[in-house]
Amino acid sequence: MLDRVPLTPPKRDPNEARTLTKVVATIGPASEDRVGELIDVGLSVARLNFSHGTDEDHRRRVQKIRAAAQQRLTAIGILADLPGPKMRTGSFANGSVDLVENESVRLRSGNGQAIAGEILIDVPDLAVQVHPGHRIFLNDGQVELVCEDRYGETVVGRVRRAGNVGTRKGVHLPDSAVEYALPTDEDRRLIQLGNELGVDFFGISFVGHARELREIRTLVDGQHLIAKIERLVAVKNLEEILLESDGIMVARGDLGVELALADLPLTQKALIESAVHAGKYVITATEMLESMIHSSRPTRAEVSDVANAVLDGSDAVMLSAETAVGSFPMEAVRAMAEVARAAEGSPRYARVPRLKLTPNDAHFYNATAMAAVQVATALDLRRIVCFTETGNTVRHLSRFRPKAEIIALCPDQSVVNRMSVLSHVRALLFRREPSLEDMIYMAAEMLVVRGIADYGEQTVFVAGVPPGVARSTNVMKLHRIGEEVKFS
Repeated sequence: MLDRVPLTPPKRDPNEARTLTKVVATIGPASEDRVGELIDVGLSVARLNFSHGTDEDHRRRVQKIRAAAQQRLTAIGILADLPGPKMRTGSFANGSVDLVENESVRLRSGNGQAIAGEILIDVPDLAVQVHPGHRIFLNDGQVELVCEDRYGETVVGRVRRAGNVGTRKGVHLPDSAVEYALPTDEDRRLIQLGNELGVDFFGISFVGHARELREIRTLVDGQHLIAKIERLVAVKNLEEILLESDGIMVARGDLGVELALADLPLTQKALIESAVHAGKYVITATEMLESMIHSSRPTRAEVSDVANAVLDGSDAVMLSAETAVGSFPMEAVRAMAEVARAAEGSPRYARVPRLKLTPNDAHFYNATAMAAVQVATALDLRRIVCFTETGNTVRHLSRFRPKAEIIALCPDQSVVNRMSVLSHVRALLFRREPSLEDMIYMAAEMLVVRGIADYGEQTVFVAGVPPGVARSTNVMKLHRIGEEVKFS
């Protein structure tokens, strides 16, 4: 048993407010030298867009993120977003082509330079996949064609929505059963790079089926897989994708092309609700504060968008170009955190769907997690402290969306980092002690020393006996910080 010598607590701001919903921000040229500042104003997960930049860029940014997190004694997860098999147009003699409404256009498979009146698309067997009546979106949805006929290897499309199409612009075929090769060869190479750099999550682009995630799982080094829902087929196969993923991302950019725009808001809400009920975390992304690429303030519509994503139950909300290449990266993170915090203070946030145990969830660790949340709510406690080896119990605590903050204590830094995306969770590195009494005592003292809790504060502790065994959570203890810990 350890000597019970209370440590001197530091002064702290009793009005300190923390955002329960996490902020994911993309690190790029505009922000890689300001990671510490971003952490100070609300960053929880740093995203690296592996579609852009060199391997050396990614190595340098990982080093800067880890150094800034270590300096602040905080856990910052690193999400490596893989490019995936995006379909694109070929090239044009003049760099682009203007398509006029009702114009007839020929489309063929290929990725070279097109001749006049023709567009090449890097999809094998295009004329086999696309049937009359199928929609063809070019330039990431800015231009729309409808297939009228096919002959040989050529698809004839009629322009329904006019516009300019440039070289290597995104193509979407939402009505066609196009089979992607996922992971691509480039994805496989970048997964090896991510393993080498020790990233915490991989974002899997253009997922359509669970089998793709199973294949990628064999390539990663224990990282979590976040399935990006950006294809209509992924929405249809959501149930199987949730079973194989650790979390999902509502990637509204490409998804908003394949879906009718009017259907996107309700689809977003349905995706978030499905993920929460499945016990998987969910990130809402794309154009959340798009105007802040060039403006120091978001628009009123953007503020409402972030707040609604929080009220829907998102674990995290994400910034892309706003922080990667924008002029105001720190202001964007601060604005997103402030909007999320305001939404969390609303009575509406208390109505985020509360879950009950299902037969599939009927395990000790689930029941203990639910009981801890109910007790913390009934007693209006500020914190639930959970000892964890794998993060599983913490994930279950998070999905119940307690009013209290969850302090997750774990001896494995990689697990700590992977918990950084979970709503309501503050994950900390904590060494394993020989007995549960010692663990509770040392945890209580650490929380006081770090200014997280006060002596005399009532807290719920969640743990497993014996300590250090995964999925053994079976103890919930109400404890007053600073008091002696005895179980016998």
